Amino acid sequence: MFLTVEDYLSVCSEFEMEQLSALTEDRQTAERAAMEQISSYTRQRYDMERAFAAEGEERNAMLVQCAVNITLWLMIHRLPQSMGHDRRECLYNDSIKWLRDVQSSKASPDLPTYISEDGDTDMHNPVRFGSMPPNKYHY
Repeated sequence: MFLTVEDYLSVCSEFEMEQLSALTEDRQTAERAAMEQISSYTRQRYDMERAFAAEGEERNAMLVQCAVNITLWLMIHRLPQSMGHDRRECLYNDSIKWLRDVQSSKASPDLPTYISEDGDTDMHNPVRFGSMPPNKYHY
C-alpha cells in the first residue's frame, strides 16, 4: 500500500496507533477509500496510479499527509470514543481544501502527469491554445 504505519506517527499518539494496529483490515479499506477520494480531485490532470505506486522518499509528502488525514477521518468512528474528533475534522478539512486548490490549479504539487504516446505530458489538460494557420488570400 501507499501508506505505512510510520506515516501515522506524525498525527497519532501511541494509544491511537495501538488501536489502529488492531484494525489492520479496516485501516487498509479506509486507505483505499482515501486514495480514491484523493484521486477524484486529481485524476483529470495527474497520473494517480503512478503517484500512489511511489515508495519511500519518492512519495509526495503532502499527498501522504492528505491520505493519512482522510484515512483517519474515515476511521474515527472505529476508534474508542471517537478519539480526537475535532482535531481529525480540522486536519480532514485542511486536506480537502488543499485537494480543491490542486483541482482548481491554485496549488501545483510535484505529482506525475499523464504521458501520451507522443510524449505529451499534459494530455488530460482541458485547456488548449494556439492559432489557426494564416490565410493567404491569393485568388
